[in-house]
Amino acid sequence: MHETAIAQSIIDTVMTHADKAGAKHVDKVEIEIGELTFLGIDQIRFWIENQIAGTVAEKAEWIFHSVPGGIRCPACQYEGDIKTAETEDHFRLPVFACPECGQANIEITQGRDAWIKAIHVEID
Repeated sequence: MHETAIAQSIIDTVMTHADKAGAKHVDKVEIEIGELTFLGIDQIRFWIENQIAGTVAEKAEWIFHSVPGGIRCPACQYEGDIKTAETEDHFRLPVFACPECGQANIEITQGRDAWIKAIHVEID
């Protein structure tokens, strides 16, 4: 479960930032998670909320933004969202091929990163 490690890394970064800023408390944290990371936002939120009790981030608003997968095809110049297909088990998985020409040699342009977009703190 790599969500636990990601959540802990987010908490460590937020707490380090708050400490360096001399924060009285953390007001809001904005996080962007790409769909192609296959990270579960609900699981990350759960781990964060269970680990920040008693800290300056305890009452922070945690905002998660999902970033869709995007591709570029050098063969036909398609640029846009990556398409998905439903499996027999009703999971939706990305199709790593151009939806226009079927070329498998594509470039992923977005959706494979996770980062903290903003940390808002209140200082004395």
